[in-house]
Amino acid sequence: MYRHNSPAARFSNRVLLTCAQAGLPQTLDVRPRAAADQPAVIYLYDEIGLWGVTAQDFTQILVSVGPGPIELHINSPGGDVFDGLAIYAALQAHNGPVSVVVDGLAASAASFIALAGDTISMAPNAFLMIHNAWGVVVGNQNDMTETAAVLAKIDAQLASLYAGKTGQTVPAIANMMNAETWFTAQESKEAGFIDSITDASQNKAQMQLKAGMFTKQPTAQQKPKNTLSVPDIAARRRIIQLAEAEV
Repeated sequence: MYRHNSPAARFSNRVLLTCAQAGLPQTLDVRPRAAADQPAVIYLYDEIGLWGVTAQDFTQILVSVGPGPIELHINSPGGDVFDGLAIYAALQAHNGPVSVVVDGLAASAASFIALAGDTISMAPNAFLMIHNAWGVVVGNQNDMTETAAVLAKIDAQLASLYAGKTGQTVPAIANMMNAETWFTAQESKEAGFIDSITDASQNKAQMQLKAGMFTKQPTAQQKPKNTLSVPDIAARRRIIQLAEAEV
């Protein structure tokens, strides 16, 4: 049986597992430009990484739309930090203005992908969440220490990225990450993560998470218990696939 044994897996598998439990429909969609001066619209409504949208998937979409304005809509619980950073870099390097709209949720890796926009807005009912990087490692004390050191570097890099957008200090951002901080649209604007809040009539998306996916997720974002939808079934299949890859 195939074993996913890349070094990056040690820092991302817990994220992938919890994101799989979210029960999100898997969606990466694009609407081409209606005219040269109109934006191509991309919908990132999925996990980030191996079990959702990889950096390769996303960059292929960017190549397909070509130079020019882009409007990126996000509704994602995040995922693999390295795929997220690659997507962020690809958006930063895009030849044309990038407008980001958080429709439902930009959590974890999706939160810093959102910051790649030249302009960033959120729907009034949307959420943004930042936290420290997660990781799972099996090995001796040296493996544990090495992993902790890499996670600390990731956290420091992300704190610097958030600070660069918000104008807040790196220590202040690091405290928010340590606490796993959830922001409403208004709080995101006040903290400097976004530039504006969209008109409520323009957005009907809502992101629902199962209870307990993240430590401090708002209750408004939790899915009702004792339900089993088609996305739930798909999520369970992805969990099994992830477990098999680790055998």
